[in-house]
Amino acid sequence: MIKTLVRWLPLALGLAFLLGLAYLQRERALAGENDFVQLYTGAKLVGTPKLYSYADNLASVQETLGLTMESVVYTRPPFYAVLLKPLAWLPYKAAYALFSAASLASILWFVFRFHKECESLPLFATLSIPIATALCGGQDTPFLLLILGSTILLARQGKDFEAGLVLSLVSIKFHLFLPLPLLLIFKRYWRMLGGAALGVAAMVLISVVFAGPDSLRQYVGVLLDPRINFSATIMPNLHGLVAVLKGGVPLEITLIAVVLGALAWSMRQTQNFEFLLAASLVCGLLTSFHSGAADDIVLLAVFVAVIQTCPAHGVRIVSALILTPVPYFLILAGAPYSAFFPVALLVLLGLLCISAKAAGKTQDLAKA
Repeated sequence: MIKTLVRWLPLALGLAFLLGLAYLQRERALAGENDFVQLYTGAKLVGTPKLYSYADNLASVQETLGLTMESVVYTRPPFYAVLLKPLAWLPYKAAYALFSAASLASILWFVFRFHKECESLPLFATLSIPIATALCGGQDTPFLLLILGSTILLARQGKDFEAGLVLSLVSIKFHLFLPLPLLLIFKRYWRMLGGAALGVAAMVLISVVFAGPDSLRQYVGVLLDPRINFSATIMPNLHGLVAVLKGGVPLEITLIAVVLGALAWSMRQTQNFEFLLAASLVCGLLTSFHSGAADDIVLLAVFVAVIQTCPAHGVRIVSALILTPVPYFLILAGAPYSAFFPVALLVLLGLLCISAKAAGKTQDLAKA
């Protein structure tokens, strides 16, 4: 009885914490007055010249919710709007409910599938601010856990081509995963790279055929629009860190070079795919110009990969601490406290570099 209580009490308290956060956001979350409306808008406007029109996006949001949300416009790739098109055939509330259920299912699948090899994963999931932010904010980042988890499982089975094909779906938020192609090329994961390339080619084809030949150019234009960026100082990445330090472009470029150099060093030390995937995900979060708390749900996948492949206690401890609510409360506190999160990611990356050789030896012992 006592053992059962000790096992389940932390999970119950964590879940209560998460539900408490959700309760504070209940009105906007239940009404769907969040980022889901931009995905719904994209699904409605895809196939017309209005997909990336700022004015038409605002008008669509106004028609859907009866209010104006000036920073909430469709900013994702055109192929994604095509995939979301069935949601536009439903009333907004029904589409939102279906989307939310799919997001929650993605999280539950990831936690259930990997909890045996990572026993503390359920606890950190119940404490996860990114999960609460994603579910209450109508974000689609939970699907990234489904994509990354499936990629890991397929790679373990030796199905590299299929793993690459699935991995290509991270293109829905490609800016978080820019180092991944470097990993696949540098380590000569040709079959995985081939699957990823086929997936991206299919996405480009879908964009051109169903969203129009000019949709890709319009998409690039949207990415360059400063109106889509919120306050830089609360971004949990290098861009946010530089904004807090008031360092400017030269410092940001220098830090990006250091981060990519650290990844290159790690890739020279080990062949362990899951370890290198974790390192590249940390690098992607750091170098992403635009990101928020919901995007850091990816760190749950990093944690699983680290626990599985890295014996260094320092790496495990830091990767676990980043999953706790404390770093996110510091982000909410604003500058200079918000700088703690990207600094913590830099520390984690440094520890991964130091542990890269040990991760390679662990893999060799597992094969022996």
